[in-house]
Amino acid sequence: MKHSVRDLLDVVYRYYPRGIDGIEQADIQRYKETEEYGRLVAARRRAGADERWPALLRRIEERFPDRPVMNDSLHLPTGSLDACYSFSFSLPDAANGRTLWFKISFLAPYYIVYSYRLVHFVRQPDRFRVVFGGVNFFIPRSPRDPELVSNSDEERLMSVTFNESYIDFELSADELPYTEWIARDIEATFGCERMPPEVGVVLVPDVTVNLRTVGEARLYDCLFTAGNEWVPPSPREVRTPGVEVDASNLTGRFVAVLKVLAALYKTLWSLMPEAQGAFFGGVTTDGVLRKEEVLRVLAEIRGLMDPPKTPRGIASKRELEGAIRELEPLIASWDGEGEPPAAMVAWASRFLASWPFDPRPGASS
Repeated sequence: MKHSVRDLLDVVYRYYPRGIDGIEQADIQRYKETEEYGRLVAARRRAGADERWPALLRRIEERFPDRPVMNDSLHLPTGSLDACYSFSFSLPDAANGRTLWFKISFLAPYYIVYSYRLVHFVRQPDRFRVVFGGVNFFIPRSPRDPELVSNSDEERLMSVTFNESYIDFELSADELPYTEWIARDIEATFGCERMPPEVGVVLVPDVTVNLRTVGEARLYDCLFTAGNEWVPPSPREVRTPGVEVDASNLTGRFVAVLKVLAALYKTLWSLMPEAQGAFFGGVTTDGVLRKEEVLRVLAEIRGLMDPPKTPRGIASKRELEGAIRELEPLIASWDGEGEPPAAMVAWASRFLASWPFDPRPGASS
């Protein structure tokens, strides 16, 4: 390589201000007022006006006329985003997602090329989702837990199969003929060389790039583009997706918990102006109803009822107030241990059966 890591860090610090975490709006504005950011914007605009870039793409298209080439740097003349030229090159079986990605830095004389590879996982699910009472519930427990799911031995709940896509800098033999020709043209055009992955993944400790906060950015993010996961996670860091369980397969104890939660959260969301006119929310529960959660939601409901600000809240104020008055003594008499009392479950059942209340002013449920 032409530069040491220390040299590359010096290049980064010329274009990225140190110590400003661009999360808060005030920090973003301060970031954009720095000399470093001004240099980066100017570099982007110069790169966008450089005729070598479109000429390179034309030569690639002429050499491989049946292979689509996508220019991903049309935004550079605006001075926004990236520190590189970027294009993708579709391989013969692109329908299966085989694409090569090329990035050519205009801050340092380096380029990278990579593809994506799929990793196949078969795992036991450790979470599940269920729709109950019109509410999405997310349960961070195994769907094979007999306390929650009655038919926990169902084969579908034993394993989940999924794929994850990761950047791969090691190109396959059938990718090399395309890569080698394009790489030679890139090197001849811009006088650059390929950056090794072990250099590109080096962390830059004190700058932020796009959504990378201070301490998260790598040389790849600063000298090429941010947003990619340059380092694949370890297998234990890969999150296993949950499975969906039908509400009819839940245990009676778990159904009792979900009834109370569904009634509470549907009441809460009906009173929240930001929740109107669109799907809103989901509830995460471990299958245990806790008195502190019930009291917290109830306190939020009381605050939104005085006075209600949503059409449903205004139209159904009397019904909602009556339901809450009926629930309050049930909560007060509950010790908060174990399953919700039968009277509370019966209250939730009646509430859900009458939902939605007739939204016409003056109508009764």
